[in-house]
Amino acid sequence: MTTGTFEQRLSSVEHSLSELQSTVLKLTPVKKDWRQAAGKLRDTSLAREVDRLGREYREQQNQQEF
Repeated sequence: MTTGTFEQRLSSVEHSLSELQSTVLKLTPVKKDWRQAAGKLRDTSLAREVDRLGREYREQQNQQEF
């Protein structure tokens, strides 16, 4: 920040704040939806490993319920 009178410095801060507010208000939040991510992981070794681990976890959870 530059040195100057209090009014000049305050005016500079207000101007910067106004710019930030207008920038933030233009931003739109990303909508998180599982349907947009479904199918993104193709048939790779990583995808197969994820499937295997998920299946093992679900089987463990089902066994614990009984």
